[in-house]
Amino acid sequence: MKTTLKTQKGAAAIIGAIVVAAGVLSISLSVTIIALNNKASLESFADSVQSFYSAEAGAGEALMQLRKEPANLTFNDIVVGGLTVSTEFIEEEGGSCDQPEQCDYPSDSGWWSEYFNYSVNHPDMEVNPYPGPTPTPTEHDWYDDNYKTHEQIDANLEFLTSMWFPYDGTEWEDMEGFNHDYHFGMHWRAIVTAPADDNYSYALASDDDSWVLVGGIVIVNNSGTHPAFTKTGDIFLTAGDNIVEIYFTERHTIESGMSFSFDDPSLIITPYPEGCGEDLECNSNIEATASTTKATRKVRYTCNNQIANCLWSELTP
Repeated sequence: MKTTLKTQKGAAAIIGAIVVAAGVLSISLSVTIIALNNKASLESFADSVQSFYSAEAGAGEALMQLRKEPANLTFNDIVVGGLTVSTEFIEEEGGSCDQPEQCDYPSDSGWWSEYFNYSVNHPDMEVNPYPGPTPTPTEHDWYDDNYKTHEQIDANLEFLTSMWFPYDGTEWEDMEGFNHDYHFGMHWRAIVTAPADDNYSYALASDDDSWVLVGGIVIVNNSGTHPAFTKTGDIFLTAGDNIVEIYFTERHTIESGMSFSFDDPSLIITPYPEGCGEDLECNSNIEATASTTKATRKVRYTCNNQIANCLWSELTP
């Protein structure tokens, strides 16, 4: 009898130990599973955060590119923290991202020009003694819209250098008692496409003021009221497209003339009105996507035409 009781007690102890061990093992496994799940969740969260900020960086890079090159709607992939970010331009439904029609001219067809006509009573006309040079053309009001008569395309800028009076015989002619319509100005603008980075020879002759600008910077200054005076030299152009502008004003009642040309026939000169390439006629919607093995995030910026006042949103991948 005693032996039986001892055996039963021993078996109970063993069973109890097994139950306790199983409980401990179960708890350990549960803790391990929870820890692994938490680790996976944390890794997924970290991947998601990394993807999100990488996508943000991709959209930001695209916006900076658009501010510098509004017409360039193709974006290269970038790598952020080891993630490759793809970015694309999405056109608004019903919008148009094409340049206005007035910006599309045949290649090598000349210069876009604005013509201005002034009165002899303008304070800068018929000034004696003859005024000297001024640094830039736009410090005067000569090229304001209130003096503008029309726009046209000039195939070249090689006009007469002594007796050039383009308003004579036109609908805008106003001789004001003189034998010609004096006192006028022009603004020419073109894309000059160069085959390589290089210095290109030019010749500029004007009676009176003239300036040559490349990329908005005065490169040649032949201003002041003076007889026909010629300047020659070199203008540095980069390979590809360069915006070249020329301003001219006739301010006295004696002679008038204007001529400008490059010596290199390989240069391609195409009309380029003001405003072209500066502001696409559409909203700029930039979408960027970044992915890891565990998470994908996509963001969008919708901006106005000036790539400003952008609205941010996150999209479902």
